[in-house]
Amino acid sequence: MSLNIPLFVLGSAIFVAMLGVGSIVPFLPLYAKEMGASATTMGFIFGAFAFARTLFMGQIGGWSDKKGRKPFIVAGLFGMSISALLMLWAFSPWHLVAIRGLMGVTSAFILPISLALVADFTPIGKEGRMFGNFNTAMLLGLGLGPLMGGLIYDHMGLAVTFWLLAGMCLTATIMVQWWVKDPDSITRKSNRGGWKAQFALLKDRRMLGIFVARAGATMAMGNFMTFLPLLVADRGLSNTDLGVIMAANMLVMTVVQNPAGQLADRFSRVKISVISMLFSAVLKALLPFAQGYFGLMLLSLAEGVSSGVALPCLTAMAVSEGRRLEAGMGVTMAVFILAMSAGMIAGPLLGGLAADCWGMEQSFFITSAFAVTGVICMMVLCRPGRTTYPAKKAGQPAAPI
Repeated sequence: MSLNIPLFVLGSAIFVAMLGVGSIVPFLPLYAKEMGASATTMGFIFGAFAFARTLFMGQIGGWSDKKGRKPFIVAGLFGMSISALLMLWAFSPWHLVAIRGLMGVTSAFILPISLALVADFTPIGKEGRMFGNFNTAMLLGLGLGPLMGGLIYDHMGLAVTFWLLAGMCLTATIMVQWWVKDPDSITRKSNRGGWKAQFALLKDRRMLGIFVARAGATMAMGNFMTFLPLLVADRGLSNTDLGVIMAANMLVMTVVQNPAGQLADRFSRVKISVISMLFSAVLKALLPFAQGYFGLMLLSLAEGVSSGVALPCLTAMAVSEGRRLEAGMGVTMAVFILAMSAGMIAGPLLGGLAADCWGMEQSFFITSAFAVTGVICMMVLCRPGRTTYPAKKAGQPAAPI
């Protein structure tokens, strides 16, 4: 029972932090537009976060395999709080690019290391449900954040949301510092982190398939987050409407985490991921055809279900592969988040270029096509119906891939 207490507190802390993050991210494009940012510059604003995280998280993941997870999570949450306050002194779009880059560095200390800590506590064969539960806390914060942020933005201004993010992250810092600890039973890995360790993992075809599929899906999601606010504004809807639509997307994604995690522990994770990610890509491509609030809401809800089903399956696959390859879980989760970062860099940038050249609608079509390509690559590289590692004990089922 005591082992569950750190995970519960960690999940609660991540919920608090993501509530603050979710309250500002949907409105950054509007904030940047007020400063005169072009669509391409908005791509840089969102891409800077992922680029900075990509540079640092492999090394940080390796350090956490040797030194423990908690110090890095605490440092990241505190750094995110400081970064939020710096947003108040941004006076140009390029200031936002720099601050988002700093946020990316602090994020490298938080998300991959938190996922690694969850993996440290997770028994073999239960990866889906454990990460489904953790994702529930994370996505619930991201889901409620846009709703709260939209109401605050409309009635008190965006500056208040920056103060809110700083306060939320500081609260999460205190929670982790006081109540979270690393499991005593985990043996620290001596292998190095950094790019070399990540590339070594990607030589495995299954890990490469997971990586490519995750990167493609995140390209479409990065474009979705960047340009949905502008699509909503073009339809004449309010910031509160945007907050409700974004919150609905994240909340339905949250609701399906637990059942999707249980499915991932019982059935083929590849098959579930392929079907759900294909639906997600198609739904994103249909967004420009939605003319009003209810059309956007319906597509956003359906997309949230599709993306939500895929997430615990892909995470569980990555954990299982990391264990099979006997890699440190900090490095393994760094590779998994690296795929997400790559997509978040490429998606907004590619979408921004497409929007400037051919119109905003084209950005949704092009990035969705990349998501479909990633799914096809995973189908080739990962064989459905085979286990990723042998059962640890006689009679213990191995998790399906």
